[in-house]
Amino acid sequence: MSVLMRININEQRAQIGLNITRSNLNINNPSAAIQINDQRSQVQIHSEQPTFTADHSAVRRDMGLSTSGQFAQDFANAGRQAAMQGIGRRAREGDQMANAQVRGVDPMPMIARNNANARLGPIPVNIGLMPRSSPHFTWHVNRLQIGFTPHSLSVNTDPTNLAQVSLTPQHSVSTFYQTPPHMDITAVPLYA
Repeated sequence: MSVLMRININEQRAQIGLNITRSNLNINNPSAAIQINDQRSQVQIHSEQPTFTADHSAVRRDMGLSTSGQFAQDFANAGRQAAMQGIGRRAREGDQMANAQVRGVDPMPMIARNNANARLGPIPVNIGLMPRSSPHFTWHVNRLQIGFTPHSLSVNTDPTNLAQVSLTPQHSVSTFYQTPPHMDITAVPLYA
C-alpha cells in the first residue's frame, strides 16, 4: 500500500524591532557683551555783538553845547588864560608907574583908558553854518566763531561669547528580532 503524504509548512516571519535613542539638543547661547560708545555731536558758538559808536562832542562844542566835564575844562582853560593875561597886564602897569616916576608923568589916566578899552573890546560873533565839525562814527563788526565736534558711534562685541551646541546622549538606532523567524515543515499521511 502506498501512503500519500501531505506536507504542511507553517511559516512565521520575523518581526524586527527598532531601539531608537533620541538625543537632546542643548544650545547654550549666552548674551553677547556689547559696548556702545555714543558721543553726540556738539556745536560751540561764541558771538561778540557788534558795536556802533557816534561821537558828537566836536559838533556839540561848535554849537556851544558841551558835556559838563568839557564845559568845566573849557572854563578852567579860559580862567587860566585870563589869569596869565591879568598878571601880564598888571606887570606892565607896574612898569609904567615905575617909569612915570622917573619921567615925572602921571600914568594913571592912560592906564584907566587902556583898561576901559579892553573891557569894551570886540565880542566874537559866529556867523556861518553850524556845526563846522562832523561827528565821528566807529563801527566794530561782530565776531562769530563756530566750533563743531562730529557725532561718533562705536560698537564693540566680545567674540568669545559664542553659542555652544551639544547632543546628549548621542543619537542611535539599533535593531533586534522581536519575534525570530520560524518555519515548521511536517508531513501528514493521507489515507485513501
